[in-house]
Amino acid sequence: MKPEIRRRDTWSFNGGREIIEAKGLKQELPAIAEAYIDHGGGNQYLSERRELLDPLGWEQEVSVKFETTVGYDMVSRRASFDAYKDGVVVEHESGEQMRANWHLMKMEIAHRDPDVFSMGRSADAGVLLIPSYVNFPTLGRTENDVQAVLKQYFDFSIPLFVWEYPTS
Repeated sequence: MKPEIRRRDTWSFNGGREIIEAKGLKQELPAIAEAYIDHGGGNQYLSERRELLDPLGWEQEVSVKFETTVGYDMVSRRASFDAYKDGVVVEHESGEQMRANWHLMKMEIAHRDPDVFSMGRSADAGVLLIPSYVNFPTLGRTENDVQAVLKQYFDFSIPLFVWEYPTS
């Protein structure tokens, strides 16, 4: 089942919708959602999702590395994005609102500091995909968290497109 993007199921921040439309990527988001509907998340289903998304040019599990110096020690943390193409990072979350917020923070860091990527990538915009069958995260809660917390207190600025896609 390839879900349809309906405007009422989406929210855009800081021009995110316009950027993914200008890059021609919005129409490919239903294929990513379908890959998660059909094969679920997690690395155990990565090869099945790759089979569907590689022909569209979407890289999957794109790594980033966050580093800082504390005293004389280098401290780092690795993370990854579910999908990446043409400066757009995508995360899919079906578990917890706080996990969705962690994905948003990763997007923001990658947007501010492209050095967290390897191979000259950048994060011009972020996309968060949320299936409609879960209680959290939700489109409304994500919008509230971005506006009331991330933007207000952490200067969140990455252009963002959030889609709570239908699953039935």
